[in-house]
Amino acid sequence: MFKFGSSKPTHPFSEVGKNPDQETLDDLYEFGRISETFCTLPFTHLATHTDGSAILCCVAKNENKLNLNDISLEDAWNSDYVRTARLKMLRGEKVSACAHCYAEEKNGYRSHRVTENRVWKERFGRDFVLDRVRKTQDDGRLNEDIVAIDLRLGNTCNLQCVMCRPQDSSRWTALAKKIAATAETSEIRDEWAYKSQIQQSRFEWYKDPGFWDAIESMLPSMREIIIGGGEPMLLEEHRRLVEACVRTGAAPNIHMRYHTNGTLLDKSLFDFWKHFKTVEVFISLDCWGEKNNYMRFPANWSAIETNLRALDSESPDSVKVMLLCSVHMMNMFYLDQYAQWIEDQNFTKITKGFNGYFHPGVVHYPPYLSIQNYPRELKEEITKRLLAFEERSKKKSNKIQGIINLMNEVDHSSRLPQTRDYIRRLDAERGTDFAKIFPELNRYLEVK
Repeated sequence: MFKFGSSKPTHPFSEVGKNPDQETLDDLYEFGRISETFCTLPFTHLATHTDGSAILCCVAKNENKLNLNDISLEDAWNSDYVRTARLKMLRGEKVSACAHCYAEEKNGYRSHRVTENRVWKERFGRDFVLDRVRKTQDDGRLNEDIVAIDLRLGNTCNLQCVMCRPQDSSRWTALAKKIAATAETSEIRDEWAYKSQIQQSRFEWYKDPGFWDAIESMLPSMREIIIGGGEPMLLEEHRRLVEACVRTGAAPNIHMRYHTNGTLLDKSLFDFWKHFKTVEVFISLDCWGEKNNYMRFPANWSAIETNLRALDSESPDSVKVMLLCSVHMMNMFYLDQYAQWIEDQNFTKITKGFNGYFHPGVVHYPPYLSIQNYPRELKEEITKRLLAFEERSKKKSNKIQGIINLMNEVDHSSRLPQTRDYIRRLDAERGTDFAKIFPELNRYLEVK
């Protein structure tokens, strides 16, 4: 068994509460007496990717061969890969799959790791997490139930978001091949040729009745379920799970979370959602109006607004609604205007109790959409605009400065030819017009 406190902390703020005025450090090292690389998730949680890959969490790199097409959830939970990750975290060593979190933390951005450490402490208490650490065996095995699961249920989706690919959305399958065939730069051609090579049957693992029987057997111990896709509102299997949670009496102990694009809403789910401890509906919107329609093509903004209003005014009291924003080259220039639009809506439920108007997630991949690719003068303009908005806005985000830092950390403007090539391919194949929808941004990017 791992002996709590047996590894000496290496960071000067690693003792919880040692420097209470340093909020970011306190959050980052909430479990610092274990180690400075510790993350709660491998000790509580298992995530899937759309193709059935079993990964450490939704933002972890998929660098292993664990796949639910081939193995069970239980086998993945104590696989060599997961056991090794636990041991590295307990020793304070970095886990290569967690590189995105480390990069964000270096720039003062509250990473997924930091956020989840805080969430688990607040929801279940420090002792819950530390008990799991103490029960971790010397080889990393943890003979405790999986209490949280993040299910990305295949790639069935009705949208073609600019940062996605066929692995994330079935809507991309045909277009990916066209981009690979027509792109001008070798980087875009090669990348989309690779992305086009998928075996669709591997994305249908969630249709196996045995998988759902296994999930249902875990419900008495389950405390958090995250449902994503693709688009989960398209899947009847998702509804089966919700109904099973209610039928078995497990729902009152479960925090349910959705990741949905907001284009679809089945209001009959409201009668089931009221039984859960909480239901968090995270709606992925990268901007408002026609800008969001472009980035999440072919979204219908009118339908999205209707669904937002229904969630805001008709959903049960246990439902919380948040807006997720994937931050990339097409929308960072407009984040202040997007936040102002949200403020002007005077929502009664959406974004309430949250620091900021939306929850930003920085896009690291594909690289040609990275915010680090902006030319210097555009980075300076964006920095001024966002800081000015933060100064005057009613809600203060604890992530905007970190995003600005990340944007300015590295100059990757040499990727701009790839960015332009990609946007031109989109417009040619989808019949859209980037310059018309994003005229202010295009003055800098010069997509022609």
